[in-house]
Amino acid sequence: MANVRFHFARPKERSVESRQESKEFGETGEQIASRYLEEHGCVVLDRHYRHGHKEVDIIALDHGELAVVEVKTRSSDDVLSPEQAVDHQKRQNIIRVASDYVRSHHRTEPLRFDIIAIVNTDGQIRINHIKDAFNVMNY
Repeated sequence: MANVRFHFARPKERSVESRQESKEFGETGEQIASRYLEEHGCVVLDRHYRHGHKEVDIIALDHGELAVVEVKTRSSDDVLSPEQAVDHQKRQNIIRVASDYVRSHHRTEPLRFDIIAIVNTDGQIRINHIKDAFNVMNY
């Protein structure tokens, strides 16, 4: 049997400044998403709702439905689209946190999971609201 060596590329290290800029960019994206939802008739009930170490970005009431919204903010040169960044594990975490919210806040509205993708291309902001992006039945 031949010796085979595998070389794995390490993730590119980001500087402290780069991580801070990314965090601020993400927070700005969440503010934009909240404003977008309100402009489209939603009532934002909660932001940054936590259950343990997990968090959902926005919980809103949208015409009788409880929308749990994951916000993904990207610059146009990122490899993954914002929607692709909400992988299976992230979706499971969102579902768990949403379940806790519904239980602890005694919510009875139909529940849906949305993704709001915000892409900044040279200062131009694009918003893509994907309603019912995934559901509990798939997990």
